[in-house]
Amino acid sequence: MLARLAWVSVLLALASPAAADWPPFGRAIETAGDSQVHSAIATDGSDGAIVVWQDPRFERENIFVQHVLASGDLDPTWPVDGRSLLGDPTALDKADGGQFFPVIVSDGAHGAIVAWQDLRDSLTDFDVFAQHILASGVVDPAWPANGTALTRELGNQEELRIVSDGAGGAIVSWIDARKGVGDPDVFAQHVLSTGVVDLRWPPDGLGVCLLPGRQQFQDMTSDGLGGAILAWDDNRAGALGFDVFAEHVLSSGADDPAWPANGRAVCTVTGDQGRVTITSDGAHGAIVGWSDGRVLGTDHIFAEHVLATGALDPAWPVNGTAVSNAGVLESRPLAVPDGTGGAIINWMAFTTHLDMFVQHVKANGLLDPLWPAAGKALTHTLRQQTNAEIVPDGAGGAVIAWEDSGDVAAQHVLASGLLDPAYPDTFREVCNLPSQQGDPALVATSGGGAIVSWTDTRNAVDTDIFAMQILEAGTVDAPPVTPALLAFAPLSPNPARGLITLRFSLPRAARANLAIYDVEGRRVRQLASGVRAPGQQSVPWDGRDDNGRPVHAGVYFARLEAEGRAVTAKLATLP
Repeated sequence: MLARLAWVSVLLALASPAAADWPPFGRAIETAGDSQVHSAIATDGSDGAIVVWQDPRFERENIFVQHVLASGDLDPTWPVDGRSLLGDPTALDKADGGQFFPVIVSDGAHGAIVAWQDLRDSLTDFDVFAQHILASGVVDPAWPANGTALTRELGNQEELRIVSDGAGGAIVSWIDARKGVGDPDVFAQHVLSTGVVDLRWPPDGLGVCLLPGRQQFQDMTSDGLGGAILAWDDNRAGALGFDVFAEHVLSSGADDPAWPANGRAVCTVTGDQGRVTITSDGAHGAIVGWSDGRVLGTDHIFAEHVLATGALDPAWPVNGTAVSNAGVLESRPLAVPDGTGGAIINWMAFTTHLDMFVQHVKANGLLDPLWPAAGKALTHTLRQQTNAEIVPDGAGGAVIAWEDSGDVAAQHVLASGLLDPAYPDTFREVCNLPSQQGDPALVATSGGGAIVSWTDTRNAVDTDIFAMQILEAGTVDAPPVTPALLAFAPLSPNPARGLITLRFSLPRAARANLAIYDVEGRRVRQLASGVRAPGQQSVPWDGRDDNGRPVHAGVYFARLEAEGRAVTAKLATLP
């Protein structure tokens, strides 16, 4: 097996105590057996995260949740391998079809509210339930033991979104097929902090749009006043194709009377518009983005501003601002606020392969002239980039994580439109083990950082959930050591029986730490620690652990840390 040199993303600031305790290849959120998937993540309010996932460790799928601290440690007050949100999951009716696809939002008190699609009433049609997990790791005893039903209406409910109501509760939206297959609508429901559905709202959810024609791919953002603004793809025009609509739902459970019933038309230009994304403008309105087929044979990304009044912003072009002038197919936009009334929008572009791009649309509807007109490319590799997540960095930029040909990668774009010089210009690899990592979820932390969770196959038999903190490492005013100057030379021999010589270079005299880790992130052997002279270095490893025992044949990682940077090299031992 050839060594693959890779810059590791796990620690962007090794001097930070918050980063130092995270394992090199991610913290195992659970390793309970079976296959855990579809993680979602919310802040704990203290730079840690609450992670939720879909878990089949019992007879059917269940929803579990875990708390990882800012230090990288799992919260010792929470159960090992997570807390079930359904009381005793072994006691539920064996005909229960299971619980799937959780979404999560902070409760504002270091806990979280989780909603999910639920098959307890039917093996074919999803309902919507929610539960509250306290900061202590205990399911809120004021809520029903197996969750509050937000709707148990016949028909399928799916594509959940969730936002905080600002008072310890949450608004959950979904696509609802209660009227019949082929004609789904947009619905929403409000669950109070007490675990009771808001009695001002209809008992099985508010119909946000009930017109004939298919509504799909909805998204939602908070209005900052206890309500929410929703956007969706809408086929009310029938054969003329899908358009983009938005609606404002008040905290009282009524559609905002200042907005048109069944939604404000955001874009109705010729061609299909869809895959909407929405984010707050910070002034009780929203910026909506979508993939637009107005140019025959391709799709591009557009955005529009809906004011709090329900009117479209007259400063913006009718039917939206073109976010990119690139001549390639673009899809799946994701938007976050820039903090000044505009938005940063990420999307996937189909060039010779799938690439990630990002663009800044200012509050006036113009593209930021500091940014490339075709959008900023987040990487220039020939790998496939998919399944992105984006969060604001709190300083006018954004952190983006994505699945990168079976690894998890991240990049930081600054408010200037430049990539953070503390990151490699290709991307920061969050986890690059030889196993598959994917389906990332992302939440922002202070200082321009983030925590990412993902589904991981390193245990080979099944999938688990892992997480890693990504920290900002340096500024433009004080750039870090050029990464290329801290590097491993090709390992020799590799694979090896017995002795492997690790060669590396240091740009200047520095305290360096060199160790061997297994694929679980456990340290196997400490090889060097202390101040070393600048220049070329070589350290042998005899294939033994810290106790002098020969290691098992397999894949290992050499990790070198110096001057706040870290590099790894993959190596293999033979029997």
